Amino acid sequence: MTNAGLQHELRNDETIRAYLDELVRLKSPVQFWLPHSNEKPFETTLEQVTGGTFSSTTTPLLEPGQPLHFAFMLDARRFTTQTQVVSTGVYTIPISIAHGERRQNPRGPFDRSMDQAEVYAVESRQGAFLGGRTLQGKLLDLSARGLRMAMEEFDVLTGPVLTVRPGDRFEAIRISDLLHTPPIQCGGTLMHLTGSTAGFMLDGLSERDEKNIARILAPRFPPSFGQDFPTRKRKTDVADRLGAPTPKRVLAKPPEVVERQLEPEPPPIEPERPKLSPVMRIRKAAKRILLLSAQGSTVALAEAFRQDGFRQVFEARTYVEILNLAKRTQIDLILLDNTMGGHWGKDMMKALHSHRLLLDTPVILVVECRNDQARAVAEALDAVHIHERRESYDDLQPVLHSILLS
Repeated sequence: MTNAGLQHELRNDETIRAYLDELVRLKSPVQFWLPHSNEKPFETTLEQVTGGTFSSTTTPLLEPGQPLHFAFMLDARRFTTQTQVVSTGVYTIPISIAHGERRQNPRGPFDRSMDQAEVYAVESRQGAFLGGRTLQGKLLDLSARGLRMAMEEFDVLTGPVLTVRPGDRFEAIRISDLLHTPPIQCGGTLMHLTGSTAGFMLDGLSERDEKNIARILAPRFPPSFGQDFPTRKRKTDVADRLGAPTPKRVLAKPPEVVERQLEPEPPPIEPERPKLSPVMRIRKAAKRILLLSAQGSTVALAEAFRQDGFRQVFEARTYVEILNLAKRTQIDLILLDNTMGGHWGKDMMKALHSHRLLLDTPVILVVECRNDQARAVAEALDAVHIHERRESYDDLQPVLHSILLS
């Protein structure tokens, strides 16, 4: 039930500081999360309150001036407010706090689960194009040295269908859906296969990812996380050990006649797998694609997207339609028609960015002909790819895989 008799918003500076001091004293968990983001809230505790700022014990790398939402629990009530990043781990004291609902449990209300973390490993990568074998599944264990994963899906983007073996090299490994931590991307080598479990040795891990694993993820992992892979001791020869008896010479056995074994029958040829498994089709259906065209020239392209499994394809022709759609929907990819890619297209994208809309959304420019003018427009819009309208939809599929499914 709601807090009857309490004002919805508190603006008393002394009371706000008292709340923060109480959080420091009790070491109660608090939550931070980025506005307009699908990342899970980051959980931490407060360290101290000084002057016009307060600090937390652990935090991801954040840019100064970035706004953050802030929530905490006191006396079985949930409070929410907004703050601003001064530096990594230091924030401004809020000017107001909003009361939430009264809850049954006054302690430990936040989720510490790591069950949602996923691993996606790709064998080869050439620029934005992915190829070779792919592995996908839940994260079971993670450290700065390696990881273990449950192999839920094995697929092939390009090349023949082959099994995976220890020692195989994967150029791109992506670990996503971690606790308010950016996705981790690096390379790795397959070290062991045990049933449906695979172990990778990581390499090329960035300094930022190593700090996030040590400072943010490690304190929230289960006790079994972070263990190094077991190493077998090297067996030495018996004669080399201290106090070993003198080995006796063993005479060679006479040669034996061995019958020639029949050659095994070749394994049956497996049928060719479909390009996309049902799991990846579900992932495609969740992606949101926006097609921008002043004259409706992308209707055929929109229909090709829907037939291929993309269920959330939006079309817009005016700036008002684009603005309203961007405010209420998160867009994963924009296809901008060349007729809108001139000065009006650049002004439109600049206006959207000024509203902090579609800042990190990749753009594909659709043109009649890939010439110098089209390349100049793509460079001005910071487009990731140029697609000619006369090309088939199959030519665009590898680009979609690298942008939406990596």
